Amino acid sequence: MIDPDRLRRVRNELPMAVLIAALGRDGPPSKIRDGRFIFLCPHCGEMDAAVNPRNNLGHCFACAKNLNTIDLVMRLGYDFVTAVAVLEGLLERHCSRRPKGGTTLPAR
Repeated sequence: MIDPDRLRRVRNELPMAVLIAALGRDGPPSKIRDGRFIFLCPHCGEMDAAVNPRNNLGHCFACAKNLNTIDLVMRLGYDFVTAVAVLEGLLERHCSRRPKGGTTLPAR
């Protein structure tokens, strides 16, 4: 069984935008539209999935599906345990690059 704290960290502390950037060509196309980070929904193929920065949850406004970082990596063909391991590695790299005491997103 995977520790619930590990799951919470990979779902919530690795920003979806950072994950998608790290996935490169394997990840969905993304852009900033009207000040919001959006990406191509892996469920319906519409460029209408946005990320809520408060909970790091993606929501597609076209098909009404939600997805988190684990769901997105699993859509690439990874099983659950491997997806969590991939995300942990990305989170570790992301945290090591952030300035101490800093936030992942600039203040508004």
